[in-house]
Amino acid sequence: MKLKNYYKEDNYIHYSNCHEDFLLLKKYITPQTKEVLSVASGLDNSLAFLTQNDIKVHAFDYNPSQVYLGKLKIEAIRHLSWEEMLKFLGIIDLEAGGNYKKYRANKDSSAARVDLYNKISAFLEPEVKNYFDSHLFLIEIGLVNCGRFEQYFHIFRNIVFPLTCGNRNIKKFAAAKTIEEQREIYRKKINTKRFKFMFKIFFSKKVMAKLGRDKKFFKYSRESLSQILKVRVDTGFTNVLNRTNPYYGYVLNTYYPELPYYLQKENFYKIKENLDNITVEYKRFDEMFVQKYDFMNLSDIFEYMSDKVMDDYMHKIQNHLNEKGIVAFWNMMNVRSFPYWQRINGKQDYIEDRAYFYRDFLVYEK
Repeated sequence: MKLKNYYKEDNYIHYSNCHEDFLLLKKYITPQTKEVLSVASGLDNSLAFLTQNDIKVHAFDYNPSQVYLGKLKIEAIRHLSWEEMLKFLGIIDLEAGGNYKKYRANKDSSAARVDLYNKISAFLEPEVKNYFDSHLFLIEIGLVNCGRFEQYFHIFRNIVFPLTCGNRNIKKFAAAKTIEEQREIYRKKINTKRFKFMFKIFFSKKVMAKLGRDKKFFKYSRESLSQILKVRVDTGFTNVLNRTNPYYGYVLNTYYPELPYYLQKENFYKIKENLDNITVEYKRFDEMFVQKYDFMNLSDIFEYMSDKVMDDYMHKIQNHLNEKGIVAFWNMMNVRSFPYWQRINGKQDYIEDRAYFYRDFLVYEK
């Protein structure tokens, strides 16, 4: 009930994780990359840039709750060990059990997480501390579970998917050892008429706007969201192995067979060393054009603006991107592109993308 009421507030956490594959972004980081502009969202990918030496990250978000979440994660990394960080976020390390499912997103309330929060809360900025002090249940359930989008997956994972495919088939599908085996299970046991019907309903704009994303996010969309996602999911499930996929491990059964890039132990401690090189600001996109950048990680920001506004931004980006600079972003419902720029990635990224929630991933070089 607390979460249900929480999502009625003016400012709530939309995404507690980044559902975009950092390995795709990492491919386009060059020795020139020093200044990075990055949409904050759950801050995972903005933090992941800090695994590369001498990179400064300027993260921004126009949702204050996302900024508070990002600043909380930064202080948690600064003051907690890797093991404590996993526990704080709501992830249980199962590696010692010998099971391929190494990490589980634990949604059970935990006083231990509150104790860890109390350990770092004195280091938080006043508005960040006030926010989480008054929403302590977000800490209790684990930050990886508290976003509205993550709760949408919770409904899919616990109700829709089992009803359409059965828990036994889902477990086999998640544990397939080869992509050939996974394709066969998907064809015979998962991608049934019932699954197609429920997918069409559950991932419609109407249902997602009610349960998963703010309805204003669909203002400029004209196509069927469920059709776009179904094509993308068909491609992903038949080309990316579930048992090594941290994004769909979480969606299918709350397990991370591999941790997100920023939380992998070696990367975590590298980020800890470079935390002074990241800022998170409550600002609009246009307010960030005060300097030049070498890399812009723009998530799916162009989904939420008209063609005319995007065209204006394209010129601003041109003026605030260094030569040979990179712009990377995702399309979901709307087709957005830089028609006069050179696109430097192609179909292979589409096939390899482990977070296949989007219809396309585009990378341009100035």
